[in-house]
Amino acid sequence: MMSNDNNIEKGIVDNVEVVNDIDASNNTDNAIDNEVVNSTDITDSGSEGEAETKNEPDTEKGAETPRVSDNKKKRKSKLWLVLFVILALLVMLFGAGFITWNIMNAKGKSDLYEKAESTGPTLESITTEKSQETEVEAENDVNWKKGWVRYEGDIYQYNEDILTFLVMGIDKPGKVKVVESGVNGGQADLIILAVFNPHTKSTSLITINRNTMTEIDVYDEKGEYLGSGQGQICLQHGYGDGAELSCERMKKAVSNLFYNLPIHGYLAINMGAMKAINSAVGGVTLTLEEDFNVDFDGEKISLPKGEHTLTDVQAHAYIRYRDHAEFDSATTRLNRQKKYIAAFLSKLKAETAKDITAPIKVFNELSPYIVTDINTSEMTYMVSNTYNYKFDFDNIYSLEGTTAIGKTEHEEFTYNPDQLYDMIIEIFYEKVE
Repeated sequence: MMSNDNNIEKGIVDNVEVVNDIDASNNTDNAIDNEVVNSTDITDSGSEGEAETKNEPDTEKGAETPRVSDNKKKRKSKLWLVLFVILALLVMLFGAGFITWNIMNAKGKSDLYEKAESTGPTLESITTEKSQETEVEAENDVNWKKGWVRYEGDIYQYNEDILTFLVMGIDKPGKVKVVESGVNGGQADLIILAVFNPHTKSTSLITINRNTMTEIDVYDEKGEYLGSGQGQICLQHGYGDGAELSCERMKKAVSNLFYNLPIHGYLAINMGAMKAINSAVGGVTLTLEEDFNVDFDGEKISLPKGEHTLTDVQAHAYIRYRDHAEFDSATTRLNRQKKYIAAFLSKLKAETAKDITAPIKVFNELSPYIVTDINTSEMTYMVSNTYNYKFDFDNIYSLEGTTAIGKTEHEEFTYNPDQLYDMIIEIFYEKVE
């Protein structure tokens, strides 16, 4: 049921503090503009000084008439003084702006790396077909460093410069609203790890099936902790307030699934924002490999095989539709979501190349639907340092496994631990030379 947009509780106001911070930065820009106007006033003042010289009354008879060359020298001297003052002001203004940007950039970087609750995955004690028992080697080699792992005969270490963010799509139709019930935070239908690697200048996405079975924390309706157990990972977000608390618990569950992987921030967006997301970039173009004909949310969607620039209504259905009568329909939908996300990010990247503030504008437009712990300085760092990173469909990975009907008569996705280990090494680790 659509929530009342006007019924925004205090928790929601907290969610849009980034937007307020961004607005505040715009006010700073206005202040700078006012100072530039003042510098223009100086130029005007200089012009008036020249006009007064030209309009001086005629000299009395017998008085010495100033030589033309002297007047020219005075005007030229005054002109150079005015130009110098303007130049000095511009240097100060733009220099201050540059310094401010760099301060925010540096602070954002520092804040992001401090957010992670671990320093790297704990793979040392994990053994797969391609890895060897690392703990034994660590005991026998005095030169062995903590965190190293041996994989396919080589030694690898975690890339500490990588930044990883948890991105979630929540099955809520309206704007973000904090809920009191401890079990009604909304399920995470879309779960993605966005990985930014400054060494390779590349962005990778890891999609996680919503039905992945892993350890989650369980709470009752009053928010009292009941214990932990195996459950679908999408349920973890539901055990919370639908805002920051839900996101923090999801962040913990995903980090644990990936062997204590550092996660530097999260962003959850209610899936009701899909129309706005598509509209924010002027529509996303996809090539469908098969027909997509569904009835969803009161709309009949008919998209034949081929290329389409999706309307907002079509994008909403394409991302969210799931046939519950179809076995493993969550995986079918996830494959569509991956295709849409790749096309959306390519479109956003093209827009950012033309306007570096494009991601921030999109964020502002979607902010009522978003919960995030990424602040203004952190966003400044990410936008300014990653907008030109390489990304294409080959950079999208998936946690692989099998789906079966569990004891509760619901679908359960059992992941392949060897494939997970291999994927962590490939994306997050570097060979020790």
